[in-house]
Amino acid sequence: MTLRIVTDSTCDLPRDAIQALGITVVPLSILFGDEELLDGVDIQAEQFFRRLERDPHMPTTAQPSPALFAHAYQRLIEEGATEILSIHLAQQLSGTLESARQGAQRLREETGTDVRIEFVDSATVSLGLGVGVMEAAKLARSGATLDEARLLAQDMFRRTHIFVTLDTLEYLRRGGRMSRGQEWIGTLLKVKPILSIQHGEVLPVGRVRTRQRAIEDVIARCADLRPVEHLFVLHSTTPEEANYARDRLAALESEAPITIGRVTPVVGVHGGPGILGVGVVTAPDGQSRTLAAK
Repeated sequence: MTLRIVTDSTCDLPRDAIQALGITVVPLSILFGDEELLDGVDIQAEQFFRRLERDPHMPTTAQPSPALFAHAYQRLIEEGATEILSIHLAQQLSGTLESARQGAQRLREETGTDVRIEFVDSATVSLGLGVGVMEAAKLARSGATLDEARLLAQDMFRRTHIFVTLDTLEYLRRGGRMSRGQEWIGTLLKVKPILSIQHGEVLPVGRVRTRQRAIEDVIARCADLRPVEHLFVLHSTTPEEANYARDRLAALESEAPITIGRVTPVVGVHGGPGILGVGVVTAPDGQSRTLAAK
């Protein structure tokens, strides 16, 4: 059996990790007016954030088409995949997961393939998604079955916590991603918001007066969740802040690996410049051991 892992471009994993683990990334799209660009293919983060500052069009995003997923699955099957696990951002934030399912169904109808393709809703995004994808891919390369990799990913997502600070909520407001945080827009104009992604929703969990306090706040929230299995840091335009957060987290939990990612353009559309996020996957617990025993 040969298991391959598929995800989408919101995973924010470093390119070298994607290549080393053989992960297939299906890109979402960014639209500037009538111009459509594939995330991470036609436009990279550096280009995107420069353009965001000067382009008169407020960019929007679009999920991949079912045809794009069908093509990705077909290519993997031609390369020898006998099982495919497709792991994606929260279905409450995007129709990407449904598009993946439709792509698999289209492939079955058109080719009659009996290759097993299963799906996981991560209920999160960015490196919250990416770290689970990365660990599932490592397991796949060690010879694990689809069910084993799926259970691992689902358990990691259950234990994943992300905390993010933004320079402004304007991009989230425009993109309709505020959820129950809508009422905060008026009161957060002069403070820095602390947001979390919980069960697929972007929710406000705190607010502070300065950027530095916001950074310390998100680091402290991660520290409160120790012991942890994995740490991660993500940023859009502030690598020096990401390095600072990495060093602080490493001092808190020296044994846990730390992944650093750059926010991809399609995530940047909704957060804008100045995104800084930190997150943890907490240590395996009793429920993890029960799942592992199945």
